[in-house]
Amino acid sequence: MGIKVVGDEVVIPKKLFEEMIDAYVKMEQVLATLEILADREALETIRKSRREIAEGKYIEATINDVERVLKQ
Repeated sequence: MGIKVVGDEVVIPKKLFEEMIDAYVKMEQVLATLEILADREALETIRKSRREIAEGKYIEATINDVERVLKQ
């Protein structure tokens, strides 16, 4: 199961390609997490949200209720 060069094309086995895509997605997730951790404002927003949830300051809504909730 190897990579082949055919003319101007590179042929990658499907399983290897899927593994490459999976690794890429995981790396993107790690980078996104690092960006958030490096952003003091984002971290403070997360802390504030967690406090508000703990204090019961939230609204439960279904997707059908979103428009109504946003108008409040």
